[in-house]
Amino acid sequence: MIYIFTEALVSTGLGHLGRCTALAEKLVENDKNVHLVVHTDESFPKWSFPCEIIKEKWISESNLNVFLQNLSDKTQTFYVDSYKASLDIYHILKKQCSELICIDDDKRLDYPIGSTILNPGYPGLFLEYDKENYKIITGKEQVLLRKPFRNVKKKQEIKTPPKKILITLGGSDPKNLSIEILQTLVNSYPNMEKYLVVGPGFTNCDELQKLADENTFFYRNLNAERMCNLMLQMDFAITAGGQTMYELDICGIPMVVIETAENQRYNIRGFVEFQGVPEIKLNQLNRIGDFF
Repeated sequence: MIYIFTEALVSTGLGHLGRCTALAEKLVENDKNVHLVVHTDESFPKWSFPCEIIKEKWISESNLNVFLQNLSDKTQTFYVDSYKASLDIYHILKKQCSELICIDDDKRLDYPIGSTILNPGYPGLFLEYDKENYKIITGKEQVLLRKPFRNVKKKQEIKTPPKKILITLGGSDPKNLSIEILQTLVNSYPNMEKYLVVGPGFTNCDELQKLADENTFFYRNLNAERMCNLMLQMDFAITAGGQTMYELDICGIPMVVIETAENQRYNIRGFVEFQGVPEIKLNQLNRIGDFF
């Protein structure tokens, strides 16, 4: 039995849930019995999942202990992908499983010794993990892509300058970057088609609607298949520096990236250094047009 512990919150976005969904898909395809345990709020998406979903506030020690006591099989493999879980939570899980796999972006914690650390992407190449006390799995080939992206064929024809541009900043937009980006594009590129993915944690939807011109289109609650199909229609993308970069890359869509959270830094560094993807700093948003 395999349990994947993660979260989907307004404050954390949907990136962790997305890659845990991809992980669950791959495990189920290999005939594993999988449960996805999600600490969530009203931002939980209307996706289809390949396994049972258990909504549980597992980052609470008392809740987690009760949950674990009710498990009949004590030989499970546990995966954990979290911004929120404390080190004590990981130690509780480590004692209750045969293998603990910590999905990590930036050495967030000193995980329990003997755990496996899975850093699925570029960041692990820049972090000095303790390889004596942990099994380390990292690199771009380890990226967890949802099924539509694993089966996709790259887009071959990209219009330059772009006719269609995608703006995707994650599940929430606490810095209101979408406002500044959309305003810049509407003012400077009125003929360009602008496709903005609005996450469940966006609180600026009214302002965005007021800024929109006749060539602005909004998308919400996209599952993996719809998101993949939307990407394949684009000529360019403006994206946050998380999981979406790998999805755009596999679709063959040119992009520029913005760091919207600190744990994206090494991810972005990998795309910049190894693939030449340009990065826009927060104080450079008015220069977006320089990149396409």
